[in-house]
Amino acid sequence: MDSTDQNHPNPTSAAIHMIAPPSTSTTATKSIGRTIPTLLLAGALREHLTPAPPQSRVIIIGDSTTKDSANSMGLHFTDHYTPIFENPNTLKRNILSHLQCLPTAPSRVLCWSDELIHLACSLASKLDIPCELISTKPSIISKAPQNIDIIRVFEPNDHDRWQDLRHTCTSDQLLSSLVDPPTPSPEQRSSARANLNIDEQTIVIGAIADLSSEVDAREFAFLLGLLSVSGYKVLGIVPKTANHLSQAIRHHRGLGQPFRLLTTTDPIPALLPILDAVIHPTDDICGSTQLINQLCERADIPVLQLRHAGKAGFSRAQSSTSQLLDDIDQIVANMQSQLTHA
Repeated sequence: MDSTDQNHPNPTSAAIHMIAPPSTSTTATKSIGRTIPTLLLAGALREHLTPAPPQSRVIIIGDSTTKDSANSMGLHFTDHYTPIFENPNTLKRNILSHLQCLPTAPSRVLCWSDELIHLACSLASKLDIPCELISTKPSIISKAPQNIDIIRVFEPNDHDRWQDLRHTCTSDQLLSSLVDPPTPSPEQRSSARANLNIDEQTIVIGAIADLSSEVDAREFAFLLGLLSVSGYKVLGIVPKTANHLSQAIRHHRGLGQPFRLLTTTDPIPALLPILDAVIHPTDDICGSTQLINQLCERADIPVLQLRHAGKAGFSRAQSSTSQLLDDIDQIVANMQSQLTHA
């Protein structure tokens, strides 16, 4: 499963990149865009590890907000398509017509979002070129196309999933190294927190996920309430596209707002200077969750290994709650230490 440099496509050849960046629309009902694939493609293009424009095309799929989302993460695209009823396969005819008119015939299709693999393979078949997938969340695929020529994964569980889908794959360490943000400096942290009127005694916890709708804002608000009544001064940051957000806001108001709750459309990397800790769903152990953990840990942001599973979940697992409080105590101690040595 070891990857080698020669397995990566020639960065000077022409290729079609297909990616679904995250949507920030609060009206979308079935958004497919994710952060990690967008960061991987942006990094690969930046480091000249994969064919780049103008010879190649970078096609982003999603609503109009995905254009700003891609730009905010450093991904420069050449084409944007909005699918009908949020179904990427409805775009096949339009994209194919466009690609067949390109002055330089592409050598392959590189699909960076598992959600687009059926569309990518269909286009590759029509163009009679290979299709390659950089896979970070194969659990969403129930039946895989047969004409995927190369699959790259970042997590052993994903390798096993692809075997179950009767495909072979290789493990990639080169691309994963691109998810390596700089640790926010004390000056960046102070400035970012001052802009939001956050004092240095407040613990800022972000609820994050590769697909932001996987964050349950209601359960996250319950977690913050638990920490607040336990004596901690906390502030929660949750995506505006999180699930059950309106219920979370009502819950927050019903408690008398003992903590601050902020909503955001900012991408995960932009939040790092503000955060003291993150928590996100970990039920699906895959390349996506592994790389988000890596992103945060390399920025020196602790990852709380507890899914915010709501009141019922806490009542069934008191030991998990105790571990969470222990983790928060350690964060408080680190914050106080940093203030002492500032």
